[in-house]
Amino acid sequence: MNAARTTLPPNAIRSIIVDDESLLRQHLRERLERHPEIVIVGEADNIQSAVELVAATRPEVIFLDVQMPPDNGFDLLPRLEHIDPLPAVVFVTAFDRYALRAFEVHALDYLTKPVHPDRLAQTVSHLQRTLSQPKAGAVASPSLVPHLTPETPLEAADLVRLQDGNYLRFVEAGRIAVALSQGDYTRILAAGGKPVMIKSTLSYWEARLPLNLFSRISRGLLVNCQQIQHVSRLDREKTKVFFKDIAEPLTLSRLEFSRLRSFG
Repeated sequence: MNAARTTLPPNAIRSIIVDDESLLRQHLRERLERHPEIVIVGEADNIQSAVELVAATRPEVIFLDVQMPPDNGFDLLPRLEHIDPLPAVVFVTAFDRYALRAFEVHALDYLTKPVHPDRLAQTVSHLQRTLSQPKAGAVASPSLVPHLTPETPLEAADLVRLQDGNYLRFVEAGRIAVALSQGDYTRILAAGGKPVMIKSTLSYWEARLPLNLFSRISRGLLVNCQQIQHVSRLDREKTKVFFKDIAEPLTLSRLEFSRLRSFG
């Protein structure tokens, strides 16, 4: 971890660079030095040092590499859920396939290596507009609000960003067990984490999640049968369904359970 001590000019955007390759960090830093509104307050070369650096410097922006073996940049984001406000994130990639899938819905912006000056200028302008929005610093990072547009369906290994307030995690699409419509929101249950409420329609998720995994067993419910661990019959009308690595079971009506069995 390398944290810089410097006096910041007015309206400066505090930023850090996270990349495991020193030459690429230097390349990006040199490009960013042409934009006085961006001030680099530190660098990190792995996920753990990045967590410490964010806590120490409280940046507004993270320029985050995607591939940092044995980790990847997405692993950093769930470890920042206690940071308020969350920093904006600009992913930096060499066009990794899974990263590109994630960019469709997750990123404020992304840069490809080597970073082109014109493309970086667009990113800086985007950051300035986003971070200058009223109350942008008082809510969960504006960079992490998903762009909910219809896209090609995800595959089971593709990453999905789940955020509910300051709670944030990335999960493989195949580990999502349930998508439940609740008005203008969808409640998502996924292995290894707590349920999240996301402002999007169930139709969006039906179009986006892997077609071969999810079944719509009622007007407001999608279920991934491969994530079912076991079921428990409560009575003639109700059945509890338990999922892998999820604490909360789902209670189904007799009709819903009948449809689930037919899909399973």
